[in-house]
Amino acid sequence: MTVVLQMLGGYGIGRLVLLLVVPVLVVAFGSYVGVLMALQSFFDASSWQEVRERGDRES
Repeated sequence: MTVVLQMLGGYGIGRLVLLLVVPVLVVAFGSYVGVLMALQSFFDASSWQEVRERGDRES
């Protein structure tokens, strides 16, 4: 795995992928996990669908 990353990092497009795409994917995944954690802790739900259904029942 390390050899593949080193090979990709040596070329122009590989370096671009390592410097731009990988951090964007890490931030996107972290945001997704953060939203799921917020749903579970604030609303006691695992999806926005559950939050909306509870809101409709309470209205």
